[in-house]
Amino acid sequence: MAASDLNRVRRFFERGAFFLAKSQYPDACTNFKDALQVMPNFLPARTHLAVALAKQHKYLDAIKLLEEGRKLVPLRPDQQVEVMRLMGSICLIRQDYRAAIYYIRAARKIDPIDPKLRLLMVACHCKSSNFAEGFDLMLESARAHKV
Repeated sequence: MAASDLNRVRRFFERGAFFLAKSQYPDACTNFKDALQVMPNFLPARTHLAVALAKQHKYLDAIKLLEEGRKLVPLRPDQQVEVMRLMGSICLIRQDYRAAIYYIRAARKIDPIDPKLRLLMVACHCKSSNFAEGFDLMLESARAHKV
């Protein structure tokens, strides 16, 4: 990829991040999409675009975008966890608890000690009225942080 293309991607991404921080989600989406037009496998633009879409209540579009990104290029384990955590969070917001649990469980298989993933799973179980499993995970979390 040419240096000029990398500069364009960087500019689009930075503008998108600026608009996202200002809660100007349509403008953020436009810039992140422009970055992805030039470099489709640029994960930060994809994840930020998913956040901007989710902020506009376009949850299914956000999940579809992230799923496509998972298939474009092999992701490092930390990137896989980031993407699945984001998809799980979006599903949790949508109140699609089965899907949220699916994504978070997959992320926890890669990083079983991540406390954020554990607490996200607790939220999923409690919101889906599976309080016993949620409570067990809270106890697990408390044991993990015991000094």
